Amino acid sequence: MTLTVGHSVPVPIHGLLRQYPVPALHPEYYDQVMVMLSNASRQNQIYAVVNVQELMDCTAAAEGENCPESKVYHFNTNVVFDRKGAVIDRSPALTPDLGYFETDFGVRFGHFICFDLMFQVPAVQVVQKLNLTDIVFSTMWFSEIPYLTAVQIQEAYAHTQNINFLAAGANNVGVGSAGSGIYSGRVGALVSVMPGVDTTRLLVQKVPKTPGRVDWPYSGPAYDPPKTVDKLFFLKDLNITDHVTRVLVPGYQEFELSQNEVSCLFRIRLTRNDEEAPLYRAVVKDGINTYARRSVGVVACAVVACENGDVTSCPYRDKSHHNSFLFDEIEIEMNTYKHRYNDTLQCANVVYFPSTFQRNKFPLNPSNFSFVEKYQDGDAKENGGKERITMKLAAPQMDLVTFGVWGRIYDRDVDHNAQVTDEDRQQYTQIENVIYTGEKNKTKGD
Repeated sequence: MTLTVGHSVPVPIHGLLRQYPVPALHPEYYDQVMVMLSNASRQNQIYAVVNVQELMDCTAAAEGENCPESKVYHFNTNVVFDRKGAVIDRSPALTPDLGYFETDFGVRFGHFICFDLMFQVPAVQVVQKLNLTDIVFSTMWFSEIPYLTAVQIQEAYAHTQNINFLAAGANNVGVGSAGSGIYSGRVGALVSVMPGVDTTRLLVQKVPKTPGRVDWPYSGPAYDPPKTVDKLFFLKDLNITDHVTRVLVPGYQEFELSQNEVSCLFRIRLTRNDEEAPLYRAVVKDGINTYARRSVGVVACAVVACENGDVTSCPYRDKSHHNSFLFDEIEIEMNTYKHRYNDTLQCANVVYFPSTFQRNKFPLNPSNFSFVEKYQDGDAKENGGKERITMKLAAPQMDLVTFGVWGRIYDRDVDHNAQVTDEDRQQYTQIENVIYTGEKNKTKGD
């Protein structure tokens, strides 16, 4: 569950919370939101993971708190309640501490928040170091084509890590925030939503203890009606011009594109049914992207939709030309960096994801493609070893926006965030105002 109301919750982290872990039984010590959530967990006998904005006031005496300076701190935090309403774990976003909790039904859950999904710690480490099979994820994701729309990356993460993934996304379609789902390993979405209207939905599905072992009916993606399917805003990756690209043409084509240490062989057969329809490009990337002043290592081999023949028009989600392209065949062989294990973090430094996205805002069902990784032993001495990944369509498809492989080279990452400036605080406040009120120029105190 993700709370999106601009309300900070004062939480006594090391003091009263240890002495009185059930806010419902001691409402005099806690914010009403914490009391309400504790009561709900007790009354319904459930575990709950809730994302809240925490406040820690270090300008006053804060016994037992970790107060580096005398100021007020705000944290974007997951708070976990057990069936008795007790707070059993807390984990702020973008911290090195791994969030996890035990349950009385024999499953240990990990949990993290939003932008954490982009990084090795905690998204990869929490699964591989702790050997977890179940993760809870709260987010207010800003969907970006072609590789990072919400359900697309949620399902890809569950597939690659082979886990059950419970993702709760806050909903604000005007800024591009939407997308929730319950995923089970390589089966994909047991249920998922990408609504084109501001709404609240409760997603319920039976989840196997062993990811992917699903032998019962499940609902899958919940598609929008035609009148709202195009109302969700999408960001565009402006780094497509950094890719090596080639325009696709009707008919069969086989060619190779390379950038730095990554090479990709494309075998594609397509039919264009509308001469005015947008085009497609094959793209290859081996380099760096920057998100929130963090340089992150990325690689990609994919087919992406473009508005026209200019590479700056890519990526593009067409709203008018339906069924204008039929892909009878796409097979991509990616020769790329082998998996490297980080002994200190106890997890992989390199991870690859199957990346697909359709005009209907959802990824392809996993039954419609194959994704196979294979280490090439024969290359080990010549060039340090390579990973060969094959991504292949299993059935003809129309209305694709993205089809390919997207990978993260975590040991290339560099955090350029220095001391937080007044400008940073003002920009953050403006973002909050847009999210919560729609007012772009209002700042706190006005």
